[in-house]
Formats: sequence, C-alpha cells, structure tokens
Amino acid sequence: MKNRTKVKGLVVDEYVDRIALSTAEGESNILRRDIERIEYDTPEQNFMQLGRAYDEKGWYDKAAFYYKKAMDINPDYKEARDAYVASHAKMWHEEEKRTKKDIETHNMAIEWQANKNKKAPVVVKSREDMVKGGIGISIIENEGVFRINGVIPGSSASKAGIQKGDFLVAIWGMLIRYSKLEDVLNQLIGPRYSEVKIQVEKDIPIPMETGEHVYKELGITLGFEYEGLIIKDIIAGKKGESSGLKKGDLVIA
Repeated sequence: MKNRTKVKGLVVDEYVDRIALSTAEGESNILRRDIERIEYDTPEQNFMQLGRAYDEKGWYDKAAFYYKKAMDINPDYKEARDAYVASHAKMWHEEEKRTKKDIETHNMAIEWQANKNKKAPVVVKSREDMVKGGIGISIIENEGVFRINGVIPGSSASKAGIQKGDFLVAIWGMLIRYSKLEDVLNQLIGPRYSEVKIQVEKDIPIPMETGEHVYKELGITLGFEYEGLIIKDIIAGKKGESSGLKKGDLVIA
C-alpha cells in the first residue's frame, strides 16, 4: 500500500478503479489509487498484472507480450488468453483509426479544392451509434452498473441471445463496473469484421419441485474452472435447456 502497510488476502474481483479483497476479517474494497503494487502467489498472475498495467497505458504490444508469458506458464489460463486476443484487437483498432484518419485528411483536402465556396454538413457518428451499428446493442449506466437497454433484431448480439435488461459485466474478461460509459463504448467499438468478447449477466428463473431428482430433471452438468462454477454440458429436452441455460454459462447464484 502507498501508506507503507501490507494487506494479505484473496483478490476476489478486479475493477477499473478498485479491487475486492477477501481477508480473514471479511471482504473489502480497496481503491487502486491507494495501492502501490499487487503481488500474487503465482508467476502467471504476476505476468497478467504487468500486462494489465501496460494495457491501461495503451501499450498493447507490451501487454500482449506479458499475457503470452502468462499463457506459456499456464496454457489453461483463460483470462490471459482473452486478454492476449483483446490486446491484438486493440492494436488493429488503433491501426484502423490511423488509416481512417489519413484517408479522411486526404479526402478533406480533395473536397476542399473541389468545393472552396460550398459548405457541406459534417456527419459524425456518436459512440452509441457505432456500437449499435457494430454488435447491435445500446447500453445505459446507473451508479457504475451497465444494463443492455436495447438489442437490434438480427444483430450479432441478438444472435448470441443477448436481451434487453441483461447486465453487461465484462469485456474481454475485464470487469467494467465503476468504469466510465465512454470507456466502455470505446472497448465495444472494435476494428471492422473483428470480434469482441463480452460477458452478460441474466436472471433465469427455473421453476423446480424439491426432491432427490431435482438435479436430474434440470439436465445440466456443472464443474469448477478458473472463473468459477461453469455449466459443462446440457441434456436436450430438459428444464435447463428450455429455461435458456447454455453450455459455458457461469453460475453466480
């Protein structure tokens, strides 16, 4: 800590401006501005932390280097794999922006020569419109929590099963709670034809009668992975499938 103290515990969640730390006294939030550095128990986690630090500075090539080192140590480290892919997507996005700016500057010079005495309206797309035109969602923010406010039919988001009212909780494995709306929109605007990996939270009520065969009737297989309790498989025709559960879903409650 910057006040020369040390706090030992388990990092439960990491946000843009704070971490949630579980200690013997309970769970607490610690703001990043009060943290000197975070030391993890495993080398891959420390490499991951270095990658995140470079990511925040916009040095995506260096970030990718450390994510790759984390993956080399632990090939099953899904968070590092997602961050590695995301860092390359960000590099492509920056390159696309530079190319687009060069083209726009060139076209503006040509148009200025051709239309010296004419005034043409300039149309600038907002970030919200770019996200709608890209993955097909609109989002609203309330006290650091982001909710899907609309889904365009036929869009990538719609085909992925995202619905109005779902919560947007992570982009490329990074929790976005307490982030600025502008920063979240920027992360959702990727290079043309590229992908963006997001995590949404849904409430899926499943009416079940208590009894010894409840788990069997649900028709799902659960297993623990790095992220938590995951749905490993779903049996067709059972209540789990008909309720909207999918293989790979993370169960949080």
